[in-house]
Amino acid sequence: MLSLFGKKLSGKTIFNFLTLVLSVGLLAYFCLSENGLTSLSQHVHEFKIGWLVLGFLCMLCDLFLDTCLIFLFTKSVSRTYTFNRAFKVCMVGHLYSAVTPFQSGGQPMQIYVMSKQDIDPGKATSTLVQKFFIYQTGITLYSLFAIIFQTSYFKSTLNSVMWWLALVGFAAQVFVAVLLLVFSFNQRITHKILTAVSKLLFRLHLMKNYETTLESWEKQLAVFHESNKSLYQDKKLLVKSYLLTFLQLTSLFVVSYCIYRAFDIGNASPINMIFSQAFVTMVSSLVPLPGAAGASEGSFYIFFSSFFTAGTLKSAILLWRIITYYAVILISAPFSRIAKKM
Repeated sequence: MLSLFGKKLSGKTIFNFLTLVLSVGLLAYFCLSENGLTSLSQHVHEFKIGWLVLGFLCMLCDLFLDTCLIFLFTKSVSRTYTFNRAFKVCMVGHLYSAVTPFQSGGQPMQIYVMSKQDIDPGKATSTLVQKFFIYQTGITLYSLFAIIFQTSYFKSTLNSVMWWLALVGFAAQVFVAVLLLVFSFNQRITHKILTAVSKLLFRLHLMKNYETTLESWEKQLAVFHESNKSLYQDKKLLVKSYLLTFLQLTSLFVVSYCIYRAFDIGNASPINMIFSQAFVTMVSSLVPLPGAAGASEGSFYIFFSSFFTAGTLKSAILLWRIITYYAVILISAPFSRIAKKM
């Protein structure tokens, strides 16, 4: 513990403060440094604003499709569930994912909000894990296509370290997908994990009633596995969810291409840029900081330096982060009141 003005500061508070300083520092750097946003403002008359608007609309499309997926999955367990409720859950999830390490705060808050919407916590957990599994396998397949069809291109434009780092990111995506698959269908292994976690929490004095809590978890787990069985037996739902996820990922990945076209500096392949964005996502996902601060900007700089000119790259990074990160926080911030009121 450290103290400031007589008050103790926890490690979490210090971590959040340092992350905020890093994020603000990076934002200021890309705004004020040479060839940054200040430089861009001097050449705004050469800028094709229509492409930038399209990039922003693609981000909104990502939020819309995410809402559609939440609605689709939850509707399968609650016939009275509405799109408006799904939208609120989506916004809360995006907000808390953006401000927590590894995006870890999004789903717990979504489960909390859904429970207040009269969705059983076990079913809420099941639907969100199912959605995340579809997303995880979807982005893994996306990345696999990038590796298979664009290997020669990326090897020619990236140094060996970044290429292997991208492959590590891909391996991490595969690992998470397999882990989710085991957790979703193997009750025996899941039971052992829950038992071990509850024992650890009890020994650390973070859990008071070990047996009662474990029994409650077991009941929720039974609902969770039952919901999973019904989902994966619904082939139509699976096809719809994968199609929506593919469109969602594409709409988010194409934002960088829209920014590129806004600068009007060339005619690079949209496929190469979309797959490059998939690699940026893979690499930045390895960093636990909220919003992958630093890693997102750095990986974008490396993977897109061959597309943008030296005079436009910094501005492109800033515009990309504003559209895909800061704007999402601003849009979803008002929905933090929903989680507090419920």
